[in-house]
Amino acid sequence: MNRAIFIPTALSLIAGVTDVTSWLLLGGFFSAHVTGNLVVIAADIVTGTRPDIVALLAIPVFILTTAIATVVARRIGSNAPRVTTVLFGAQAAFLVSAGVLSFTTVASAHPKDGMAIVIGICAVCAMAFQNAYLHIVPPRALSTAVMTGNLVAATVAATDILRTRGEAPDARAKWTASWPLLAGFIGGCLIGAGGATLFSDHAAIIPAVLAVALLIVVLAPRTRTRTRAAT
Repeated sequence: MNRAIFIPTALSLIAGVTDVTSWLLLGGFFSAHVTGNLVVIAADIVTGTRPDIVALLAIPVFILTTAIATVVARRIGSNAPRVTTVLFGAQAAFLVSAGVLSFTTVASAHPKDGMAIVIGICAVCAMAFQNAYLHIVPPRALSTAVMTGNLVAATVAATDILRTRGEAPDARAKWTASWPLLAGFIGGCLIGAGGATLFSDHAAIIPAVLAVALLIVVLAPRTRTRTRAAT
């Protein structure tokens, strides 16, 4: 498994599902593409609509959670294997909390009420831990929430590959690194949209399941190593 490609692609998938389900089920706010809430708030102000509380809280909560994740990661040690476990574990915990609350309530029927706000904030915190990981652990930060940069990178790489008839190794490397992120996010958006349409509030459990699955995959090699060491 190529972790350098697999993990960002899996995170893009999770971000896509989380963003779409929060948008469709919680009154229209971004949990992954968190700065998109600035556009939503500005549009609400122009149209005379009162902005949702969760949209107003999303960015400061995201910043605070990212700061907490950074402090925790630096204390553990940015290169320590346990950092990935802690950050992914926190992401999974927040998404599981959001999923359980959504599964046991009908928050989408009252997207401006307290329960919907709590669920939305849980989703934002999960995405903050995810993005903190990408800036702290890998050698270079990748975007798994805002796909504009990845779209440009993939387009430039594909154009260079066609232009040079495949004789551009740097372009092939950029294409290999960028297209899985786009595919993961688009796939996540489609899964989130389909889930919200078919299952309503219960669809919030989908990103939780994906986050737990990713955590298990990340932990599996270390578990096998400890098992072999013990025997």
